[in-house]
Amino acid sequence: MIYVWITLFILAVMVFWVTNLFGLPGNWMIILIAAVWIWLGPSQEPYEADWTILVVLVVLASVGEVIEFGASIVGTKGLGGSKKGATASLVGSILGGIVGAVFGLPIPVVGWIIGSVLFACIGALVGATLVEKLSGKPMKSSLKIGGAAFVGRMLGTVGKITLGSVMAIVAIVSLFF
Repeated sequence: MIYVWITLFILAVMVFWVTNLFGLPGNWMIILIAAVWIWLGPSQEPYEADWTILVVLVVLASVGEVIEFGASIVGTKGLGGSKKGATASLVGSILGGIVGAVFGLPIPVVGWIIGSVLFACIGALVGATLVEKLSGKPMKSSLKIGGAAFVGRMLGTVGKITLGSVMAIVAIVSLFF
């Protein structure tokens, strides 16, 4: 029976990791399932997980969030964007990620993943550009700021997904060591 629970745990971790691609809090769901495993899981070696693992996962998830949301904001502010522009890039990226996840791209299997990430980046670009233009900046300057928000969001998403991969490996490997 232990192997069934281990399999379900691994599947849950992988599903939660994939939700990062939709802009959802997949890394935090990995922490939740790890906490449940630590609390309710087996107390026999080697499948008994330690609370130290949970601390490691929380640190990794926190760094991932800072990277994801910070990169777009830093990109926007780095080229002279306003706080409103940075906020609009964040809101635009969340809305874009949802739209991309729902509608996706017409590519079998991975269309919704690519759509979610791409539309999140486009949302960041549109949000920052629109707010900067409405605040009186020239269109060329507004587009540069929006472009920085796009690149920042892309790098932030890659960073969060990478840290999510590390989290998934730590969570799964912790079951066996």
